[in-house]
Amino acid sequence: MPRSTCPDAGSAVPRAASRRRALRALGALAVLAAVTGCASAGEPVGAGRTAPASAPSRLWPQATPAPSPSGPQHDGETATKVPGVAPVPSGDIHKVDAYAAVKAEVTASRNSVTGADALDDATAAKVASSCSSAQRQQRDCPIRRPVYSDLTGDGREDLIVGIEMEDHFLSLRAYTLVKGVLTRVLSTVAQPSSVEVAGRDLIVWEPWTTPHYALRSVYTWNTQNHYMDFRRYEIRRAESGAAPATPRAPERRR
Repeated sequence: MPRSTCPDAGSAVPRAASRRRALRALGALAVLAAVTGCASAGEPVGAGRTAPASAPSRLWPQATPAPSPSGPQHDGETATKVPGVAPVPSGDIHKVDAYAAVKAEVTASRNSVTGADALDDATAAKVASSCSSAQRQQRDCPIRRPVYSDLTGDGREDLIVGIEMEDHFLSLRAYTLVKGVLTRVLSTVAQPSSVEVAGRDLIVWEPWTTPHYALRSVYTWNTQNHYMDFRRYEIRRAESGAAPATPRAPERRR
């Protein structure tokens, strides 16, 4: 039997006291035990009263709300077939020459100055002249080493490519095979401190203007649009030892 942590009721009442005084003393001890949460060892103890739940209360309900944007809904980018790349009937994206694919894509959109295909002139020129499977070790090639991960959830790996641009920007692109045809399913530009893959999420961390904080952007596969949608972003406190909120020098392969 566990030893009680409550006061001994018998010790509080003299043996010579009347029955009425004994009952009063025992009643007082019972009230004290209920108030202080006194219980035997191992028994649950109440944490006190729970605050009542309440619905949100709107402030200034008479104020005129800001107008909502009008016009057609914009659902973001859509999947784009990469020109100049031979089909891969096996569905193995590792058989695609990633450097040649990016080079063909950049060459086909060399005149694009805005949008998903846009690159600055210096970067586009380096891709056209210095990047191929045989030249991938060259210092001037701005394409980072290709990374493979299953982003679409079909059990096959997809291709992730980063193209280093001027001013520490990175053109981040992802590709998958649709019936053997190389198709781009993500294209965005960021100034990342790091890029991660978590499951089927592609996560981009960027330095924030406030010291010790970072912007975390998440891109996730949309099964309806068949594209890596921008899902959410949030500002988080940077982990201890993280890079300060200034752009890093671009990494170069040797």
